[in-house]
Amino acid sequence: MKAGPRRTCLGCRQARPKGALVRLVRRPDGRVVTDPDGRAVGRGAYVCADAECMERAFSRGRLTHAFRAPSEVGPELVIANARAGRRRAVVGRARGAVECSAREAIDAAVKA
Repeated sequence: MKAGPRRTCLGCRQARPKGALVRLVRRPDGRVVTDPDGRAVGRGAYVCADAECMERAFSRGRLTHAFRAPSEVGPELVIANARAGRRRAVVGRARGAVECSAREAIDAAVKA
């Protein structure tokens, strides 16, 4: 049985199945945005759909290193990261520790 493609998360540096990660793409203007379809042209980087991994990936120059060029986090990624952390805390307290995934928060921010 052939294993599917695996990618390394920028935040935690763990190799995971490609489908479990969120693909990020650097636009020509230097802004980094999500690529929900995985088909955008350009160099891609991957991050876990977890607020902590996103926070680590967006700091310490990891995006610049991954894209091999100066990079800036797009506003939708900042909003999605903030929503993911807040939702996890609020939903965890309100529903007996049922967590809302960061992937859902990213999808909601991209659609908004």
